Amino acid sequence: MTAALATLHRHKNILLIDMALLVALYLVPSFAHLTALPLYMLEPMRVALCIALLFTNRENTYVIALTIPLASAMITGHPPPLKAVLMGIEFSILVASYSYLVQRLRVSAFAALSAGILLSKLAYYAIKLVALSTGLLAGSLISTPLQMQLVVAIGTAAAFGLIEHYRTKHNNKRGSDPRV
Repeated sequence: MTAALATLHRHKNILLIDMALLVALYLVPSFAHLTALPLYMLEPMRVALCIALLFTNRENTYVIALTIPLASAMITGHPPPLKAVLMGIEFSILVASYSYLVQRLRVSAFAALSAGILLSKLAYYAIKLVALSTGLLAGSLISTPLQMQLVVAIGTAAAFGLIEHYRTKHNNKRGSDPRV
């Protein structure tokens, strides 16, 4: 019992962030219905994933990447289950490519996230094209205009890069990075 409480205490910030992200994501469809705004175009799941990248560890971010689309599909009915799986793969590729670029190649956070988003979107659309071609998925290949996706991706990467730059600068003064 004591070990379980110690583990909970050690990971309380990660658990609080995860709970806040999940609650916020579950409220997005309700808020979109109330306001008639197409909030999905702002890619709230990707933003939540970026928040997890910033404020939790990589293992947790992979869990978020895989579970947020699936949980959303089960609770709200959107996205459809197969598309949720594709999104989980897309988000996992984003986390893997971002981590590789930052940790192994020492690329800046902005460039690494931009490249990760691009790579993961290319993989998503390639897999989605196969699913559409085989009849496993219905609809169009691209539902959100590419221009909107580009603006959101650059905006997300820029905000992420600024926050990460500030955090790195601040942590270097203190001598550690709490996410490692």
